[in-house]
Amino acid sequence: MYFFKQASKAVLVAVISVFPVSAQSVQIKAVKETTAVPKACESIVRTNIEGQVDITALVKEASCKGSGDMMTEYTYVLKSVKREKRNKGQTKEETRVYEVFMPSLQSGTRGNGVVLLTSRDGVPVPQDELEKERLRAGKQLEKEEKRAAASIPVSQPQTTADPKNEILPVGNYVKFGFGQGRVVLDVHTFLTTCDLTLIRREQNEGREMLVFTFTPRPDAQFKNNEKYILQLRGVIWVDAEDRIVTRLAGWPSGEKIADDQDFATQLNEKPPAIYTEMMRLPTGIWLPLVTRINGADYPKVFDNFAYYSVLTYSEYKRFTTEIKDVTLEPPRPIK
Repeated sequence: MYFFKQASKAVLVAVISVFPVSAQSVQIKAVKETTAVPKACESIVRTNIEGQVDITALVKEASCKGSGDMMTEYTYVLKSVKREKRNKGQTKEETRVYEVFMPSLQSGTRGNGVVLLTSRDGVPVPQDELEKERLRAGKQLEKEEKRAAASIPVSQPQTTADPKNEILPVGNYVKFGFGQGRVVLDVHTFLTTCDLTLIRREQNEGREMLVFTFTPRPDAQFKNNEKYILQLRGVIWVDAEDRIVTRLAGWPSGEKIADDQDFATQLNEKPPAIYTEMMRLPTGIWLPLVTRINGADYPKVFDNFAYYSVLTYSEYKRFTTEIKDVTLEPPRPIK
């Protein structure tokens, strides 16, 4: 089971969303923040990255840049893959594809997403069954709309920060959990518990990236489901213009990796133990693209969690609903 849950955190941590994905269902809970900029980010200023880079300042900025709650505003397609190695080199794989719809949330309110299963192990849900489920999901979304509208706002006053001193989030890092929360992957944890070293600048699809290696600090404190980080080293890519983490990959520190310059090649030649990547929508917003935990190849790293688990997001579409006559249509790619 995977999960992701949305809730606010106090210091330089994005809105986190939870989402249990089982073989049969997905549950999504979300909270819409009361302010566009987290309180802890109001004093952050844009970092100068020309010449000598102030990595400490850039890390704080990158953390704030991903602390948005944009996932509450989109419908999307979610693909869940779970692969387990069996004896004699055989593997067992389960695949589910879902359409995800969110109720419209006002600032300071919370609600539950509506999930529609469309495919099991590569086989589409029969059309007649899918139509019935769409009707059911539409009624469920209508209930969620009413519930969200009637919910009590989070008790935080609306504040407006000085635009010159605030860092407006441009993306939404998501906290991913695997194996009923036994393993959690959170970009914020890596930013706050690891030492980063700038190794190069590179171009990716026409955008400049700052590429850092990371190593966990020996004195860093981790929750049980994040202690695996102590066994890793890897790479973090930060978009030079938007100052947001776009990719993160990590391998066991004992793996033979030629040198830091070979990390990008290593990503293709040897599967990482963890990997997460964001995608930039035409609107300039960064949302999750893919995240995975590779417990199949590295079970000891994850305390014998021996599954290769992947969540892939696609077909994001800005989604609004009205309480009357709610109709669910399949998500379409943003153009």
